Amino acid sequence: MITCNSAPSSLRVLIIKSHNEIKMVNLGLTLRGTTPSMDTKSRSRGRLNLRWDTYILSISCVETMDPPTIEWFGATTFRLRANGLVLFLDTWLERPSVLPKHLDINDVIEADYIFISHAHFDHLPGADKIAKKTGAVVIANGEAINLLRDAGVNEFQLFPVAGGERIPLFTKNDRKSAADGEIPIADGPPGMPATPNHSRAVMSVHVWPSLHALMPGSGHHDIPEEIDTGTVYKGEATPYTCTLDITMGMKYGLLRNEENMPPEQMDDGMKSFAEYISDRKNNVFSHYDGGQLAYNFLLGPGQTVFWNGHLGGYEGIIKSIEPTPDVAILTIAGRANLNGRPYDGSAAQFATNQIRWLSQPKKVIWALHDEGAIKPYRVNTAAATAMVHAQTSSTVAELEFGHAKPLF
Repeated sequence: MITCNSAPSSLRVLIIKSHNEIKMVNLGLTLRGTTPSMDTKSRSRGRLNLRWDTYILSISCVETMDPPTIEWFGATTFRLRANGLVLFLDTWLERPSVLPKHLDINDVIEADYIFISHAHFDHLPGADKIAKKTGAVVIANGEAINLLRDAGVNEFQLFPVAGGERIPLFTKNDRKSAADGEIPIADGPPGMPATPNHSRAVMSVHVWPSLHALMPGSGHHDIPEEIDTGTVYKGEATPYTCTLDITMGMKYGLLRNEENMPPEQMDDGMKSFAEYISDRKNNVFSHYDGGQLAYNFLLGPGQTVFWNGHLGGYEGIIKSIEPTPDVAILTIAGRANLNGRPYDGSAAQFATNQIRWLSQPKKVIWALHDEGAIKPYRVNTAAATAMVHAQTSSTVAELEFGHAKPLF
């Protein structure tokens, strides 16, 4: 067996031997499972010897694999297809009735991994259903993991993280082969589910602590109908303004609006939202974010993707992320949260700084700027896009709902 680092063992090439020269013709990833009927150990034709063989390739060796793609389904929910894997970034597909659905959750038939930024109502719902249907592994903070466990997701599929973890990602076939004892597995304590040896990884992810955005003003009543990313905010509502305000505002305010607000004062969006959050069995989430997370996906050389699910973060951590991303998916809604404090400046300024700290990725993709059921109903990204283009070498890419686009 000829080896070039590691990758899916199902990949086959035609080995052509002539004298001492070996030529390899890559036949791509379409020949999965058993070898075609024409397979023989050898087939001599004069001075050439042709045979099939398994050729284990690293990501950098694979040329015929479909290029990575990204799809956006609103808010911070994306689907990535890369290196033979299907990844969901958040899973908010089932939404309040006034909002359009860009992908019916019943149409999701494959997923290898689910990554959750935090446990709020517009990020976590749907993860339980997709995980149970597809067998996907869920990587999320402890709050989200506990909720998914209570919702019936298999313990073997739940990976609780807090930031600082480096995780190899495997094909579903390799995960099954490891469980069946057919391939080398990683070391672990007795009773730990069998995991493929790290050499089988087709990509990896680094998990980092991050921060949830803050909101303008001192409460939900101060939130404008539209947030302009060029609006500059300064000062603090109190000396202790922080994400605890988001948690308490969610628990005792937003999630209790049906109790606090007469129905006749609710618009259609608020009524739809109240109906949505009242169905906690169908829509699994928490008032507590559980600890915001960001993820850096390492697909291969020159193919690194950073995803931050809110407008916040720690400057030191963002500056230290390696490898620096080629693509950054950045949330652009709210008042920025820098190092746990309200950021003095605009969302555009914070995003531009974040992009500089990430060494100016080639491509930037905004998130959480589409229509909402409650205020803010929308986010105007024009100022942020203009500033990024004027002050960095990065390019902001626009995505259409539900349309797959090349990731790089």
